[in-house]
Amino acid sequence: MEQRSNQDRRQNHIPFYKLFFFKGRRRTLQRTEDCKRITVLDQYHPGLLISVLVVVGLSLLDAALTLTLLDKGAVELNPVMRYYINLGPGIFLMVKYGLTALALLIMVVLNPIISVRYRIASSLMFPFCILLFGSVVIWELYLLANLSSM
Repeated sequence: MEQRSNQDRRQNHIPFYKLFFFKGRRRTLQRTEDCKRITVLDQYHPGLLISVLVVVGLSLLDAALTLTLLDKGAVELNPVMRYYINLGPGIFLMVKYGLTALALLIMVVLNPIISVRYRIASSLMFPFCILLFGSVVIWELYLLANLSSM
C-alpha cells in the first residue's frame, strides 16, 4: 500500500519567527533545481560571517578616510557619493553602510545561484570584495600620507 501523500513537503516554508529561535539543519542545497531559485539556508559557514564583517569594516574605514581626505582638500569623484556627502557626513555614512550591507545580503542569499548559473567560484567572491576594499583603503592611506607631508 502506498504510504506517500501527494503533497510536496518542500513547499512548506519555515515561519519567519522560528528562524530566530530554532536552529535549522539545512547547510547546503541538495538538489540541482534548488540552485536555480532563491533559497535561504538555515546555517551558513562561519567563515562567511568573518568575510562579511571584514568587508563592512573596510567599507566603514573607507568612508572615514574619505571624510578625512575631504577635510584636507580632496575631491570626491564618485557623483553619487558626492551627492550624499553634500547632504552631510552622517547621511553619507548611513548610505555607504546601507549600500554595502544590501550588496552583501544579496551576495549571501544569491550565492548558490551565482556560483551555479555564472560559474563563479563562490569561495572567491568575498575575498575579491576584501581585496577590492582593502586596495581602496591602502590608496586612501597613501593619499592621506602625501597630503600630510605637503
